[in-house]
Amino acid sequence: MIQFRNLRLSGLAYFLIIAALLAAVVFLSWRLLSGNPVAFSQKTEQEIQPPEETSDVHPAYQSMLAVGFPAVAAADEGVEGIFSFLWSIVVRGDIHDPRFIMQYPMPYLDHAPNLPDNDMDHAMEVASNQPGRSGIDRSDVSMDISQADSDEDNMQEVSDEIKIQIKQIQVDDDPIEMTGDGPKILIYHSHSRESYRQDPNDPYKEASAEAFRTDDLNHSIIKVGTALAKELTKRGIAVLHDKTNHEKGNYNASYSKSLKTLQKRMAEHDSLNMFIDVHRNAYGRKSSKKPDDDVVIINGERVAKLLIVIGTGEGVMGGFSDKPNWKENAKLAIKLTNKINELYPGLAKDVYYKTGRYNQHVSTNAILIEVGSTLTTLEEAERATVYLAEAISQIIE
Repeated sequence: MIQFRNLRLSGLAYFLIIAALLAAVVFLSWRLLSGNPVAFSQKTEQEIQPPEETSDVHPAYQSMLAVGFPAVAAADEGVEGIFSFLWSIVVRGDIHDPRFIMQYPMPYLDHAPNLPDNDMDHAMEVASNQPGRSGIDRSDVSMDISQADSDEDNMQEVSDEIKIQIKQIQVDDDPIEMTGDGPKILIYHSHSRESYRQDPNDPYKEASAEAFRTDDLNHSIIKVGTALAKELTKRGIAVLHDKTNHEKGNYNASYSKSLKTLQKRMAEHDSLNMFIDVHRNAYGRKSSKKPDDDVVIINGERVAKLLIVIGTGEGVMGGFSDKPNWKENAKLAIKLTNKINELYPGLAKDVYYKTGRYNQHVSTNAILIEVGSTLTTLEEAERATVYLAEAISQIIE
């Protein structure tokens, strides 16, 4: 009789344990699906505040991940879910990182090269993304580069081999000859909606959810291009300023769109000898730069610094199918930078080289100029065009 009772008690205990476990699984599953996982501890409001150093994962990806994995959203709000805790123990990975989640069905992503976040946005404009500059031609894919709408803002630093070649470039003092009848210089804007730091004396309306971008042509980079064209014209140089909005509809197609504009203008005016894509520089949230770092004082006024960008066309993988003659473009960039600093010391930064192309394959006199940045005002950038135009006038004939 005693043995029989012990057996029944053991069976009952086993049943209760199984029932408790099933109840726990159902409860936790319900909490997980409802987006409110069980928390191990409650954090104070101060602990929940996000750190200054933000994740490098794009917010859009975080949002999509949070929809599919509610535990991610809950943990981001300061609740350490039991699910995410168990996940980290079992797979030793970050559930908040979309790249980690995607590596399970696509393990080859773990070996893909990481492209740098370009704060420079300097030719490193942050695409928002949005981003960017022209297209990338993969060596193992047959494609028309003019149709590739990849983010050229993610172009990397040039290789060590290219850096050695840069040091060997010889620049003469001979002026650049401008031939033909008609406009000699084309000014255009691949990123036509770029804008500057807000000026209390001349505020402007930014585009929806896009800092430092505007549809107001009187406060965008277009106005800087207009000022440069005006200053060059004053000096007897025939200029064509194209104000086409190349960002409209698809920011990432900006460079393929501006390439079509270049080709159209070149077909209309065979007198065009120089091509200047005017931009404004941009700095990331983590940049330690200050407004005073990006200006020089000339004649008692704050003037935005200048930066010329040259693309080598190396690309990320295989390079572009139609590469620029970057060394010739570099000669123009170096010559102009030297002349600017000769006339106005410190106004121009060193020429910046990237593996992108930036449509500079259309000519050996094609450059990208960053006039000011997100740290400078529109007025400071416009002032810079006076001195830029003067330097250009002194290196051409």
